[in-house]
Amino acid sequence: MSKHSIKVGKGLGDISESTLQFFRQVGVEAVSIPKKYNEKSDGVLTTRPLVPPTQTGPAGRMGKPWDEAEVRRVIDRVTDYGFSIEGTRLGLSGNIVMGGEGREADVETVCQNIELAGKLGLKVLNYNFTALRASEGYGALPGEGRGGATLRDFDYDRIKELPPLDNVGAHSMDEMWERFHWFLERVLPSAEAAGVKLAVHPNDPPVPVYRGVAQPLGDFEGYKRIIDLVDSPSNCVFFDTGVTTEMGYDAAEAIRYFGARGRIGTVHFRNVRVIEDRYKYVEVFHDDGDADLAECMRAFHEVGYEGLIDPDHTPYLAGDNEGTQIGWAFAIGQIVGLRNACASSEQNVN
Repeated sequence: MSKHSIKVGKGLGDISESTLQFFRQVGVEAVSIPKKYNEKSDGVLTTRPLVPPTQTGPAGRMGKPWDEAEVRRVIDRVTDYGFSIEGTRLGLSGNIVMGGEGREADVETVCQNIELAGKLGLKVLNYNFTALRASEGYGALPGEGRGGATLRDFDYDRIKELPPLDNVGAHSMDEMWERFHWFLERVLPSAEAAGVKLAVHPNDPPVPVYRGVAQPLGDFEGYKRIIDLVDSPSNCVFFDTGVTTEMGYDAAEAIRYFGARGRIGTVHFRNVRVIEDRYKYVEVFHDDGDADLAECMRAFHEVGYEGLIDPDHTPYLAGDNEGTQIGWAFAIGQIVGLRNACASSEQNVN
């Protein structure tokens, strides 16, 4: 495995042979795994659309607790290909994020899942805390990227006048913060006992409100408030260089802020060109945006971050396949190069 403390990473959508071989070959070292054994046979990587589907709100109730045998089966499959396993996604219910009557029972299921994660050696559980993501504001930009690559943009003007959804309703900023605080107070003791970090992703897109739903983690002040709500080493951020830049904040400085406090659980490492802070931006190649990703990587080294760094997004390149393997290879190559260059520079200084 890697000699570096920072791991080149990727969240896996499936654990087919083609997926695992590809990401191992291009330099991925650590992964976030699915919780179900979902081997595919068509030889194509799991894909997600460039423009995500319209959000309809979270499921009302939690499902059954995770199946230990099933998760172990996934772990065995992935480690056989030479990956280390960082963690997985911690799903939450609508009852929890919208303050429903069943949230007490649902949060008990969440705690059971956290305890199992610790038992299985999963170090980081990532999650979102929003009743509705502003996905309708995204659009595709065919051929508008470097050399004719297809990019994705976000424009708040597309969605700012949209009304609340009947099944979701409106939720104020105070309500969302109260529920988030309630949630953290109940799950963090389990996370601490299990030795697990809970890493919450900022609202992405980072707008203040969408269809009447406040987005509490949509600016840097909200981002910082996360770790102040409950003081726990398990209360961490899922740091995203792209979202931080979208907020109008220097991503490298934000890394130093959270990293100095030991509160970075895991990382999405990508770049954007911002037209208007929080409201309008374009997702671009790693080396073609407003974030200084070389400085970000230096900041991760400076604060002693030892987790996974995942490219998260990639533009569509000419001649690529459905799984955007060319795009992933380029993105992961950027991370490998920056990580290794920073590590080498640090060694030379010492």
